[in-house]
Amino acid sequence: MLRLVLSDLRYNVGIWIGALVVSAATAAAAAVAAGMLETGFVLVQGGGERDLLRAGGLATLASLVVVLTVVAVTAVLGSVTRLTIDLQRRGYALWQLVGVPSGTVTLVVRLQLGVVALIGSTIGCLVAAPFVPVFLHYGLSASDGLRSLDERFSPVSGVAVVVAVTAVVVLSSLRASRLAGLVRPIEVLREPEAARRRKGWRRWAAGIVALGLATLMTLGLAASGVRAGAQVLLVGPLVTAAFVAIGPTVFPSVLRAWTAVVPAHRSASWFLARNAAGFAVGRSSATVSALVMTIALPGSITAGFATLGDAVERTTGRSLGGIDTQSFLLMLGGPLLVSLFGAAATVLMAGRTREQEAALVEAAGGSRGIVLARAAWESVILVGTAVIVAAAVLVVTSVGQALALGVTTPGTLPHLGLSAALPAALVSAVLMVAAGTLPLVTGARRSIPLVLAAD
Repeated sequence: MLRLVLSDLRYNVGIWIGALVVSAATAAAAAVAAGMLETGFVLVQGGGERDLLRAGGLATLASLVVVLTVVAVTAVLGSVTRLTIDLQRRGYALWQLVGVPSGTVTLVVRLQLGVVALIGSTIGCLVAAPFVPVFLHYGLSASDGLRSLDERFSPVSGVAVVVAVTAVVVLSSLRASRLAGLVRPIEVLREPEAARRRKGWRRWAAGIVALGLATLMTLGLAASGVRAGAQVLLVGPLVTAAFVAIGPTVFPSVLRAWTAVVPAHRSASWFLARNAAGFAVGRSSATVSALVMTIALPGSITAGFATLGDAVERTTGRSLGGIDTQSFLLMLGGPLLVSLFGAAATVLMAGRTREQEAALVEAAGGSRGIVLARAAWESVILVGTAVIVAAAVLVVTSVGQALALGVTTPGTLPHLGLSAALPAALVSAVLMVAAGTLPLVTGARRSIPLVLAAD
């Protein structure tokens, strides 16, 4: 069995590299939170009253960082691990056809995920470890009472992060790995994409729970006004998590709706890209989920803080100001790292499939220019879909908070947080176009029959 685990990892390294990269990014993000907790623990051991107060403030900030990191990791990691398994369903079906029991298939997949997660999280921790104290020092420099701390990240914290990330990766893929072993081979071999179009009630349940928590926090703003202002930092992320949770159900419809507005007969590359993105539901949804998190997470937090600032200014006459750069990066640096890497990873993971699709276009008479344009347009379509969904998140978040704060502070205006969302969308677009086209530009040209014959 070990030989099967390792040999399949080597053969499908292009697919597994996505889970490896996201595991590394998750470990790096978790290392920041672990460093904050360890620094607070050292302060508590000091025993002084000032140290205890500083430890309490650091624990509060660390809790916020942990929550935001968990929101991003839950959305992105689950999508990436499911896509990793979905892209190999045909191979798992072939295993069963040659006599490998379904239980063995499930066990092999889980062992592979464990190995990849262990390697990826170890790499992420080793790379991040030297920079965690420096990053914490910079991030805390704008926080009153938390400057000049002895920021730490010890090997013990590193081991804890590696174990935690590995466990989360394996646990997040339990259902998908079980389905990999239970799938009917003939179903996948005949209709590989249609077999992945199932919609799970668990996603809807998770979305309802997240939206319910966001609603309760928003109602708290209506009852307490600006005194409960700290809640605005969590409402947006919870709404984002709710939209991402139900994403695989709604993303395809959103994608088809807005791309239908653009005339397809004027551009062959746009026509091919639109149909490819609409057909590859699992692949597209995984990418859009990560992109929505990248755009909506900073945008919704900025929107909530700016809307609160409007209410505070109307109440006190003083400006609350914006979130300083250091605190913003401390809160969102890790989550954005995970979501950006996750989005790029989902594109790179499907490299073999995209190469076969490009070969089909060329075999049908398409030029190399059309192939590259198609890849670029597909990336633009995915980013555009994410922008539309993220815009809905920002509207729901800002309008809901403005109405709630307006109960105690009439006239409070919603702010959409575009100052953070637009740069995030631009960075996402550049990264996605690069991830989609660079492999085609820099990769070695292979024979079209060989590409189409590859499994």
